[in-house]
Amino acid sequence: MVQQQITSIARAGLLATLLGSASAFTSITPSTSLPSTQFTSFSALSATSQPDVVVISPPGGIGEITSIETARLGGSVKWFVVSAASNTPNMALTAETLAAIEKAGGSMELAGADAGSLLAPPDAEGNTASNDALSAIAGWCGTSGSLICTYDGAFEEKLRVDRMKSPEQIEDTMGVDEEQLIRSGIRVAAREAAARSKSKIVVLAAGEEMPSDDEDGDGDGGKGFFAGLFGGNEIQVPGSMAEAVGGAASVIRHGELFGAAESSPESSPFKGGPKREPIVREMYTTRAVRIDPTISTSGNVLGGDGSTKSNRLSVGEATSRLGLGKVKSATAKMDVSLSSFVGTAPPSDEEWNAEFARVVEMMASSPSSSNARGSAPVLFRTEFSSVPSAERLAEWLAVKWAPAILRSYDIAGTRVGARPVYATQTGEEGTKIEIVWQELVDFQSVTSGKMIIEVDENGMTAMRGGGDAKQGYGGVSNKPLPGEDILVRRLADAASQAVEKGLAVKPKLAKKEVAAMKPVTTVVAEEVAAAPTPPVAAESSGPGPRGAGARRSSERSRGSRKRTTRKPSSQSDADKKA
Repeated sequence: MVQQQITSIARAGLLATLLGSASAFTSITPSTSLPSTQFTSFSALSATSQPDVVVISPPGGIGEITSIETARLGGSVKWFVVSAASNTPNMALTAETLAAIEKAGGSMELAGADAGSLLAPPDAEGNTASNDALSAIAGWCGTSGSLICTYDGAFEEKLRVDRMKSPEQIEDTMGVDEEQLIRSGIRVAAREAAARSKSKIVVLAAGEEMPSDDEDGDGDGGKGFFAGLFGGNEIQVPGSMAEAVGGAASVIRHGELFGAAESSPESSPFKGGPKREPIVREMYTTRAVRIDPTISTSGNVLGGDGSTKSNRLSVGEATSRLGLGKVKSATAKMDVSLSSFVGTAPPSDEEWNAEFARVVEMMASSPSSSNARGSAPVLFRTEFSSVPSAERLAEWLAVKWAPAILRSYDIAGTRVGARPVYATQTGEEGTKIEIVWQELVDFQSVTSGKMIIEVDENGMTAMRGGGDAKQGYGGVSNKPLPGEDILVRRLADAASQAVEKGLAVKPKLAKKEVAAMKPVTTVVAEEVAAAPTPPVAAESSGPGPRGAGARRSSERSRGSRKRTTRKPSSQSDADKKA
């Protein structure tokens, strides 16, 4: 039975509803009869006034996954949901999730407000205290360890609200972009909560709100956009998420997202229900991850074209661990990209720490320092537990993997300038691969650069190399070669394929040793007589009850029944005589 407790808060237009655990599902549903300037609070399990993590996001998506994962890890989380309308969607947690949160000692509390109430303009004197929902955010969030913000789910929320609109509402809201409304509401809410948060984490899409865009003023915008919509004074909306949280924030970027949160019907492992040959959703078969710097040491912007794919479950797991401080190797301000690859096992805590440690090590080496030493910039590096045959792995990269990538549209579609043309296997032992860039100069093909991939028994490394020195391309370019970022991203996929094909062995991380349980010894007093041992049944080699030592209580009589012969009748004898 769902335990419900309604507590009124001494603030105009505020309502708090406390929901406990349920036997099967705990459904969190706000009331739809409240005014648009509402601030609705819900709580699943118990929450604290000083949470470990505060999450601000639209309904569902990465925000929900991060909140649940944080509570599963034993942290206290407050999730503030920014929706497009006052009737926010339902959220249901399974009994298994609630039991896992309770066992880990975590807590989760939810609150929500529609974007319109958060973007209400100030009064004539410019005082924003009249906005009940906005002024209550800072007090509800409290002093938190980490603040996590994301836009994921804004577009889905827009579609949900559009389906619920009547013809009159469609006409009234003509020209209003609900997705932009939600994004601006999230930034305004993040600005209020960031003042009392120690660390900030922002989850963005690849190429979204890049530092160069913010400096040029070409970000998501929003300043002055809502003055004409609501009338009255203009409300100040931060132009980007970095501006909203104060600038010093860690950024996790994702590619094309797939997967769904637990409250979504698409979170079922099977597509279309049980079948004779079930189809498992991609979110359960693509759990392997790789993290790279968004702007690598070579100057490449990884994932800028959206060709990579990211699992929402993996993004939520990485974000929650960063928020709780479980990733010791992570730095305070970092901008990384997360990519997902084929693999059914999610990363462990040791693997997450190893991934972030590798990224921090790559970001520590700047391109200027590497060029000052005269060395080529490192584009890609991955480690294996072992490589059975480095020459065989190099041959597969040169013969199978590289030609398929070079024939793809992203590379072959380059019409102007240099582009990678072919790959060749070099080196005395055949453990090097050179991908050659060529450019047409005066109607002659000129080698303008190379990517050198070295394979050894512990992994493989990709570096940028020089071109034809006779044509003036002998030096290593400080700028990325055209299409170089595509090859760097595909190298991560090549490493995953090499493990699947048996060309390399996945690295095994050292786990904490668990102390073995000592055998329990029982001391028997001397004066206590030993119990009589039961008789041992005779051994039998055959199977069945006899082999197990079973015996019959009495012998069964066999063959004692006598056969009786039937005497011929008088009629039959007469017939025989006739």
